[in-house]
Amino acid sequence: MAVPKRYSWVSTITEFANNVEAQMSGDAWWEVKKYATAAVTGGGNWGNVVFTNLMDRSLAFTVAIQSGNGATIRWGILNNSTPKADVHLDSPDKQMTDTPFTSGANNTNTTYKWTVFTTINGIFVHGEYQNNTTYAYPIRIYMGRLNPLEQEDPAIANDFVGIFTHMPSNISNANFATYGDYNVGRGIVRKSRNGTKYEYYNFTTDAQLTSPGVGGRYYVNPFMVFNPSEGVRGQFADVHTACFKDASQHPDGSILDLGENKYYVFHVVDQPMPYNGNYTLWYTSLGNARYSVPCFFGSNNVMGGQRVILFKI
Repeated sequence: MAVPKRYSWVSTITEFANNVEAQMSGDAWWEVKKYATAAVTGGGNWGNVVFTNLMDRSLAFTVAIQSGNGATIRWGILNNSTPKADVHLDSPDKQMTDTPFTSGANNTNTTYKWTVFTTINGIFVHGEYQNNTTYAYPIRIYMGRLNPLEQEDPAIANDFVGIFTHMPSNISNANFATYGDYNVGRGIVRKSRNGTKYEYYNFTTDAQLTSPGVGGRYYVNPFMVFNPSEGVRGQFADVHTACFKDASQHPDGSILDLGENKYYVFHVVDQPMPYNGNYTLWYTSLGNARYSVPCFFGSNNVMGGQRVILFKI
């Protein structure tokens, strides 16, 4: 593996597509193109962008940002001949796959500090809100390949590709107090092991164990991906997480050398959830209310210490 490419800028949501295209021009692994709303089937009115892997053109993701009753992302996970938010349009649950930027029905064009990492296998997006603290969600997105734990049938092996975000997919119940489905990370995989398209997979990691522990041990945690009918299938490619004792231990941008494995270190900024009292309520791009709790790391905040994303190099 190589050191990930890193891009950072500050912009509003509506300028994300413009900026990510400009920032990632010439990326070693990904081609990035922005599109007008009309050029994307199911496209968003706040910007559209398609990421296509240069080594495998079948690996592609469409981000269609829609604002109406709140700001959300409609997703595509196929390399369509014409750009298309195919997950939103063609999956069985359609709007249940949307990802919110804001709680409630808030349409504020929030300004974020964006940090985007690319590897040969995937893209990680980290968004820190700079304003609109009453409604904005901290953004965490992984889109890319997943590494299986066992050799897979060649017919579906290339489709173990997913989109995993801060808000769990497939929330259809208004009972935000219900645990389980509503408080666990969940994303979309292109095909399950039995060939089902747009299958839901939960993901989790134990990112609370502070490193180094006894004997100088580091707890480097993979993001494990599992499905109730399949059990654990694999994990995010190249991307791990850990919690250090403090922010000075391994500075942001440094290399963590553990002997057999080396990692590029990115310090995650854990921002509070919206404080308007209704942060669990958001709306899909079709205007339907959903109640859920953001969950990317297994918990929203680290109780002391510094959470990091580790990119294997």
